[in-house]
Amino acid sequence: MASPCVMLGILVFLRWEGFRLIAIRIALRAIVCISINTHLASRSCYLMNARLAFATEISRLSRRFGALLSLLAIAGQTSSAFAHSDALLVNVGGQVVVGTAEDIDGPDEAFALDAGLFESILRAGFAPPTPADYEGNEPGFFGLHAVSGADDLAALGATALPGNAAVSGSLTTFEVNGALDSLFFWSGVGAIDFQPISIAHSGVAFAFQPAAFGATGPNGDVDDHPIYQINDPAGTPANGVYLIAPQIGVAGLTASKPFYMAFLVDELIQSEDELELVEAALEGLEEGTTLDALVDFGGGVTKDFAFYEQGVEWIETNLVVPEPGSAALAAIGVASLAMLRCRSTSAPVSARGSV
Repeated sequence: MASPCVMLGILVFLRWEGFRLIAIRIALRAIVCISINTHLASRSCYLMNARLAFATEISRLSRRFGALLSLLAIAGQTSSAFAHSDALLVNVGGQVVVGTAEDIDGPDEAFALDAGLFESILRAGFAPPTPADYEGNEPGFFGLHAVSGADDLAALGATALPGNAAVSGSLTTFEVNGALDSLFFWSGVGAIDFQPISIAHSGVAFAFQPAAFGATGPNGDVDDHPIYQINDPAGTPANGVYLIAPQIGVAGLTASKPFYMAFLVDELIQSEDELELVEAALEGLEEGTTLDALVDFGGGVTKDFAFYEQGVEWIETNLVVPEPGSAALAAIGVASLAMLRCRSTSAPVSARGSV
């Protein structure tokens, strides 16, 4: 990664030259691009969009300030610009298994098969070929190369995905509080209460765009980002948290078990800049550096998005359950502890009191 001091030096020069507002805009971009590399995959980190937004800003400003800002662009490119975090896809016993791929190609790259919930923020104004009310493309899906990723795959007890195979996403019907649906909604107001979309907001729908959003390479590697869409043909989806339990299919393998994805939607989140502000606020709350997730949208408009983190914690506690193997180990541990306590309680006083 290029030293942040290089960027800082250029920013100081910009301010010294009198371009204070420009320097502030670039500084915000730089801070996001530097710090976001350490973000966990459970947040999906929106790194791709942050990187694209940063490059766009530099391109726009370079037309006005020429070579000076070109230096800043070069500094950004020599950092861990291509590091990002996604959902991991591997083959375990002929079935797709979804895990986490953190800081891909970065210094803290790590892979695990412990995924149960992924978080994402959608926004208006995202413009793929088939636009919807709210959209986003994080997290993406990443598959390890059969040769270069052989050691990582072996450590996971997995193999690479089949080569040249289509990758697709689909919704499943799941249960929340005794109700069944493929999409649930909570407004973020009051007690956490996810309701079936057919009851909460009939007509609102979720889609992968396209459903078959990618394909593996010859050696099973893949790095594709579907467009996630929430749309209401008759109006605009309500602000709040939308929950799905999708599964990922790879041609030639059994589809993955369902996992959870929680999407934050709000009419205030219109641009990539605003999305990044919300992401940073939620990260601060999650890490305990702030007591809320308050975002200032300007013009006297603020909103606290702490409810999203509360909804995520509720999903993790009430819906995301451990794999049978983990549950069995936990049960054995509890039983063993109970036996030890029983033996200790029934032991003679002399035995418990002697040294």
